[in-house]
Amino acid sequence: MKKLFAILLSLAMLATMSVTAFAAEGTINAANGSHDIDINATYVPGSAEQTVYKVDVSWGSMEFTYTAASEGQWDPDSHTYAGATAAGWSCEEDANKITVTNHSNAAVTISLNSSLNTGIVGEFKNAEDQTVTSLSLATAVGTEVANAPTASAFFNITGGSVEATGKIGTITVQLS
Repeated sequence: MKKLFAILLSLAMLATMSVTAFAAEGTINAANGSHDIDINATYVPGSAEQTVYKVDVSWGSMEFTYTAASEGQWDPDSHTYAGATAAGWSCEEDANKITVTNHSNAAVTISLNSSLNTGIVGEFKNAEDQTVTSLSLATAVGTEVANAPTASAFFNITGGSVEATGKIGTITVQLS
């Protein structure tokens, strides 16, 4: 009885292990005849590339000094003033510098805008002393981190005056 049970169990296990394969068929009935077999494909979409933005912005202190005009020192011997100076704006070296570095996988444009107190006039200039309103940076794809696309602009106050110390405006740096 044990043998019979073992044989039946073995047959049952063999029946469950079989794999049915389906194949298409075709017939060629003549010499030089042929039969076409379709080739099919399944499309699986890849993940869509997403733009990743990372732009570093650094800037100087943005502290400016307005020096009022001076007639200089009166020279009583010549009846003239000596050492006269014109009024003007100044700042420490690179205190007016804005630097932008692109680490994005897309090119970017950075718009530069200023909003100043009434009567004060300013402008942005690049390293070649040309007036600019934006900085364009190439994509960082294919560059070393240390060599990421970088551009700078300098904000200069070109007109107006102040009579007190304090905030005179705002600079807006916008990614587009």
